Amino acid sequence: MPPTVAKKPLFPVTPEPVTDQTPVQAQTIIVIQPGSVNLRIGRAADAFPITVPHCIARRCPNPANRLPDDYMLLRPECNHPEAGQQIRAGLTSIEELLLSRSTRAGEYRQMTLPRQLMAFNSQVPPEKIESTDTPSWTDTEKKPPYFVGEEALYIPHKENYRLSWPMRRGRLNVHDGPGGSLTSILADLETIWSHVLQEHLEIPIKDLKHYRAVLLIPDVYVQKHVKAFVNLLLNTLGFGAAIVHQESVCATYGSGITVACVVDVGDQKTSVSCVEDGISHRACRVTMEYGGSDVSRLFHSLLARCGVALPELNMSHPADVIQLQALKETCCHLNQEQYGVSQQSLEIHRPDKTVIKYCVKLGDEPILGPMALFRPMAFGLLGDHLIRVQSRSEADPDDPHDEDYLRQTQRQSWVAGRMAGSKKDNADMSRDTSEQNLSQLDDLTNGPLDDDSNDVPDVMPTTDSKSNRKGDDDEDIEIDEEKDLHLMGVDEAIIHSIEKCDSDELKRKLYSCILVVGGGLQFDGAMTWLQHQVWQSLPISMRQQLETMDIITKPKEMDSSFTSWKGGAILACLDSTQELWIRQREWKQFSVRMLRERAPFIW
Repeated sequence: MPPTVAKKPLFPVTPEPVTDQTPVQAQTIIVIQPGSVNLRIGRAADAFPITVPHCIARRCPNPANRLPDDYMLLRPECNHPEAGQQIRAGLTSIEELLLSRSTRAGEYRQMTLPRQLMAFNSQVPPEKIESTDTPSWTDTEKKPPYFVGEEALYIPHKENYRLSWPMRRGRLNVHDGPGGSLTSILADLETIWSHVLQEHLEIPIKDLKHYRAVLLIPDVYVQKHVKAFVNLLLNTLGFGAAIVHQESVCATYGSGITVACVVDVGDQKTSVSCVEDGISHRACRVTMEYGGSDVSRLFHSLLARCGVALPELNMSHPADVIQLQALKETCCHLNQEQYGVSQQSLEIHRPDKTVIKYCVKLGDEPILGPMALFRPMAFGLLGDHLIRVQSRSEADPDDPHDEDYLRQTQRQSWVAGRMAGSKKDNADMSRDTSEQNLSQLDDLTNGPLDDDSNDVPDVMPTTDSKSNRKGDDDEDIEIDEEKDLHLMGVDEAIIHSIEKCDSDELKRKLYSCILVVGGGLQFDGAMTWLQHQVWQSLPISMRQQLETMDIITKPKEMDSSFTSWKGGAILACLDSTQELWIRQREWKQFSVRMLRERAPFIW
């Protein structure tokens, strides 16, 4: 009798997690948080990450074919006929909100009309001051093929370099224009990260096989993009192993909190997520495409409205946008106690060693700009893509157990159970009819069941056929809810996210602890306004249960911009994390299936 040959499985079996016996070396772990504007990267042993502008400028061989830069502030969503009316309506809503809340002394603020200031501000001449405390233009004499980071932002306009940002609105900047393919974006990321690793961290690329990487991804992620990120880390750059985790969960690690509603206000997006014991609830995640850069753009238009034109600032030039953002950080606030006309000194630091100074009078402009985070209508944005939730993932040929497979098998199991129950309830049916039903059941379980399949037994009631699609109907409802969502303010998004939770006890814990991270809401008085707005919108039943509502902005006296990165560093050194590493050889063999097995969140 010939020996039995074992059959090779259709898909290789995913290996069991391997726990290294060697202690964790924080010096050999690189934590990477790729943002839309800034890349934060550093060793897990470092107190703070290195922050580099997440951009690249490539030289154009033919100046005649040079494409326009990928702008920092200008947005196509503002180019619609109703933009002006929408902005005015949003500002009116903000003014009503400011007038509805009293100060500590019980007084109500008086709004200052822009025309009261225009006569004075329009006559203020600019004052030029020589200074060495200014940025410098990038030296392009050697004409390298590219510049990365801050050097890319200060290239003279006459030079033939095109600026690109591989991340936009919290995700990969994939678009239909030139340089917008996924391959092109990944090539830019590889160049930027390689440059920073070698120049700032002084790690040769050939030595990355001895290092591990922790990658922070957005709360609302695209599975195809996460797969591309891991492939870049392990196959292209050559890290020995990698872990991927969500920014909101890492923020709770960085702040030492187990249950929190994490509010991440960045430069280009605002996201809210409910985290409980290291898990971000999928139904509670929401991301909106506005942030600090939109506040800067609105503040610029508010200055022009009161006579401060600032002709030296061109919003299509990156160096001028940086100066505008600096003005926003210096002047803007959310302090309800501060109102009336005030004297302001606006300084524009030019790369040509001069400082242009304007001494102007401002009224409510410094508070109207940041208040748009609570009334985003004032940004003048229009589009269906401005708000995102975690939706159904696309099918992946490298993942045999993707969402499509799980959905089909769950439906088949439900049909099998329903048929078995139907057979038991109808024991008086004839033998021939029962055999016919079983035959049809075999066809269902052995072959795929399409939505329009004609293989459903005739004996199944119409109500059963509708119930058979319950899984799909739930997801369709989820997608419909996403379409029905409108652009929400930060306070409204918090209420929306927490109310998606099932348990009242969990809701109470989340309302009691709101963790604010990112650099977009670092204004004086912002937390008082946020607490006031959330409290005003709370359901009455929940308001009676709450004892306190803590708004945490600087956990452990740390800059909120670094909270998530620090959490990624802490995560990498935990003993419980060591079995989650995806190693390079495993990724090459099993690809995205390793994320389903090892990712510390529901893939």
